Amino acid sequence: MRLRALLGLSTLLAASSLAAACGGSKPPAPKAAGGAASADAGAGVAATRTQPAASLGPLPPLATMPPPGVSGSKKAKRRSDPALETCAGAMPRAKDPEALVRRVGEACAKTTSAVKLRPAGALLRGQGADAAPHAEHKVRVEAGKCYRMYFATDEGVRDVVVVARDSAGDIVAESPGPALPEGGVMCFSSADEVTLLVAVGSGKGSYVVQTWSD
Repeated sequence: MRLRALLGLSTLLAASSLAAACGGSKPPAPKAAGGAASADAGAGVAATRTQPAASLGPLPPLATMPPPGVSGSKKAKRRSDPALETCAGAMPRAKDPEALVRRVGEACAKTTSAVKLRPAGALLRGQGADAAPHAEHKVRVEAGKCYRMYFATDEGVRDVVVVARDSAGDIVAESPGPALPEGGVMCFSSADEVTLLVAVGSGKGSYVVQTWSD
């Protein structure tokens, strides 16, 4: 079988050489399967594959991210005070929340704290419940002064958080009670109007807040 194929190939080569020597033209190249339509389609596919994608234009710049650690108020700073860390106790609930607030404030005023605090302003009172929105109270503060809030609820409230925010909306401090801040004071570099947010997380009842300042 292999010998027959080789003989056929040598006969074809000989015939081609004879035709070329006699001045004959070269045999036409075999057509591709499918004819001209297939050739045109192939060219179209090749053009599609090599055509560059349309430009989408420049992308918008990414939003600027703040540096890590930049948070909190720019109008006030919390100042830690070891003498104030434990004087307020850990239970912000009582049958008489007003009496508890006064007692806690007076106990902390007797400590060796470097900041001597005394009551500033009237008592703030309100009602709260876990199914109700938080309550808000406005407190005016002075430049160069430090503040601490004492608060308590009646026994119907099982969980409460008080947050202090400056006029720009930034959080100065937050605490589950009975003192805000828990371990010190908040000192303001400029006069401002602070918003106290009182949010009851569980239960419902009354609360009392008192502001102390140096």
